[in-house]
Amino acid sequence: MLEFLITSASRRKVLVYLLNNQDKEYHLRELSRNIREPAPIIKRELDKLERIGFVLAWKAKNRRKFKVNKNFVLLPELKSLTNKATGVSPNPTLKVKKTFVLKETFGKRQIWQKRAKEIANEYGSDIERQRPRHPAEVRMLEKIS
Repeated sequence: MLEFLITSASRRKVLVYLLNNQDKEYHLRELSRNIREPAPIIKRELDKLERIGFVLAWKAKNRRKFKVNKNFVLLPELKSLTNKATGVSPNPTLKVKKTFVLKETFGKRQIWQKRAKEIANEYGSDIERQRPRHPAEVRMLEKIS
């Protein structure tokens, strides 16, 4: 869900990582290793986040250090949003809702499988498909059967 709100994958990774590790200071290469993204991309995202005040940056010796600005206006909202989107939420009702959705989806899948069997019985199972199956569809069908 977070990918619809923050379209840049590298910015999402940086935000989630920094929000989950707010107390630490990082230098560019360290963040690059931890997030597994190239350093120039991380630097570009950190520069953008610094411009809006989310990240504090300073020079220490010959390195540039970064840290989350605890006084950033939207920090609690961003933390809450990323927690909900990544499934790490202190709110137990959210987990119950997700479990309910999973059970509901599983129930729908069983109904679809039953309907697929009815269609196969009605029209015969030797009918050729109009189009070839997508590789993801093939993998999903292998898991089901």
